[in-house]
Amino acid sequence: MSAPVLELRGITKRYEGNTVLKGVTLAAAAGEIHALVGENGAGKSTLMNILFGMPVIRETGGYEGEILLDGRVVRFDGPQQAMAAGIGMVHQEFMLLPGFSVAENVKLNREPTRRGWLGRAAAPLPGAVRAWAGKLATLDRARMGADTRAALDRVGLSIDEWAVAAGLPVGHMQFVEIAREVDRARTRVVIFDEPTAVLTESEARTMLHVMRELARGGLAILFITHRLDEIFEVASRITVVRDGEVVATLDPAHTSAVHVAELMVGRPAKVAVPHVVQAESGEAPVLTVRDLRVAMPGERVDGVSLELRRGEILGIGGLAGQGKTGIANGIMGLYPATGSVAVEGRPLALGDPRAAIRAGLAFVSEDRRGVGLLLDESIELNMILTALEVQ
Repeated sequence: MSAPVLELRGITKRYEGNTVLKGVTLAAAAGEIHALVGENGAGKSTLMNILFGMPVIRETGGYEGEILLDGRVVRFDGPQQAMAAGIGMVHQEFMLLPGFSVAENVKLNREPTRRGWLGRAAAPLPGAVRAWAGKLATLDRARMGADTRAALDRVGLSIDEWAVAAGLPVGHMQFVEIAREVDRARTRVVIFDEPTAVLTESEARTMLHVMRELARGGLAILFITHRLDEIFEVASRITVVRDGEVVATLDPAHTSAVHVAELMVGRPAKVAVPHVVQAESGEAPVLTVRDLRVAMPGERVDGVSLELRRGEILGIGGLAGQGKTGIANGIMGLYPATGSVAVEGRPLALGDPRAAIRAGLAFVSEDRRGVGLLLDESIELNMILTALEVQ
């Protein structure tokens, strides 16, 4: 294997006396997909926050150890420094500006500009005047669009580069984030933080293909995921973290998913026998949907009917943009909808989230950051929010 592009040596992090990372060491070379796995709370996100220069690390006392990029010790005081040094990150929670277009999100803070007529006229004038006139440059939208189109094509996304991000399916937003990192000319290392967590199976396979192509192009990739089958499909090496420590670095060709899982949890794996609950054929549906039509941007639903009985798990599959998430959003009243929905035989008023909650429906959105949680509020308030009443 070639010399590592990225090395982490002895990374240790403490929060108020609690050591959450204990001398973590790993490396990634150009062309390598290095998988980082561990249970929730094992320290993976903290490690990536350190690498990407997130402010929370500096604000809580910093860290011990060294980060080396191309053999040189670096220490980032913010994500801008990390990105300028060639490190990109595809976040688990989307970091797009919803009111901006795809191209504006991809080129954010790196917008190409061109001199206006005043800048050109000031070219022969003294330096101070020329510098002032240079600030009046305008966005080069043609180049923005062309660069974005090239990045989208590289990740296999055929959407309009000027589409507004807020109207895109979740799967498309994930690929836009990758396109943004691909577009950065100096990117050497890309961190993928559970990128397939909100994707369909077909989208996840496309994502893995894109990762392989990026690695073939010379990027070093750190891949964080809980889906062990994905690791064995694309990873060059696997580093297992447990309780803030590296417990093993493995060659996928000489290990198994069961062994990796055992290392993650620290005990032998037990195979559970699934218990299948079948609905009785004569039982009335708990949920009945007839001719549901939902006007959700990017996920329009046209005439869906279904029934759900007690004890059933009804799966709804489909590609991004084909309406699968629109069904749940329409039933919960988050977007305008027509048709009929009944819960245990009682009609449900559409377009009214309160009515859906009162009827006993709950919704776990794929967009946890935008829809599922109030990020500035406490866990306690988030837990009881739908039960609050004003007296």
